[in-house]
Amino acid sequence: MFPAFMFRSMQALPRQFRNAVNAFLARTGMSPARLGKQALGDPSFVSRLNCGRTPILRTADSVLVFMGEAPLGPAFRAEVEAFLSVTGTKAYLLGADAVSDPSFVPRLRRGSSPRLDKAQQVRDWMATHCREADRLAVDVLVDKLLAKSKSPAPPMNSDGTPSREFNTRVHGNGDNNTNHRGGIAPMTGKTTKYLDTREASRVLKLSHRTLDRYRVTGEGPVFHRFGNRIRYALSDLEAWAEARRVRSTSDDGLAAGRASR
Repeated sequence: MFPAFMFRSMQALPRQFRNAVNAFLARTGMSPARLGKQALGDPSFVSRLNCGRTPILRTADSVLVFMGEAPLGPAFRAEVEAFLSVTGTKAYLLGADAVSDPSFVPRLRRGSSPRLDKAQQVRDWMATHCREADRLAVDVLVDKLLAKSKSPAPPMNSDGTPSREFNTRVHGNGDNNTNHRGGIAPMTGKTTKYLDTREASRVLKLSHRTLDRYRVTGEGPVFHRFGNRIRYALSDLEAWAEARRVRSTSDDGLAAGRASR
């Protein structure tokens, strides 16, 4: 959903988060009160968010995970650690200069959860204090740090299949046309191949962060949400790519895109 690295951020984190919440509501038809209640036990959360209240990272992550999106906290912490490692900047200096708090990084490492606007201040400071030559190294290290983190798995039965609770939440009624080990089997009996975001990005030769952004803007291929997991059907990726074939640089591909819908 969000660009993973500070140098690719197009909007401030509070605005990106607010847009993601409202896009989810528009896409699912869920009421703001229901989202707030189910994700946080707070029916007024979305209304206060849209009135300008800025949540802390932990709260935002709870909502993002509920919506099936990747949390922000691990990416932000990885950014900070990668920046410090690559640039050699002292942790106290980053905190003191960025947010007037020399203890910011030590508290972050102990689990402190800053507000999204303060996290954005830190990201902006890092972006302006990193040499162009170091940016790729920061990106690579962030990728490595994030690869070590594991997303929560859905509740499973003893035989390795998703639990009834998970199936009901995802599919509504647990219909018999569900292939638990390979996603939802179509009525034809064929098994659909599902890919996670990184696997889909390799198929399309796009950054996984681009696919994250496309899920918010609606520019990318259609996708499936299985609990907290985002999955792409290989056939949908191929159809989306095929619709974007062009014959010249003056062809914007829009006609082909419309024809494929």
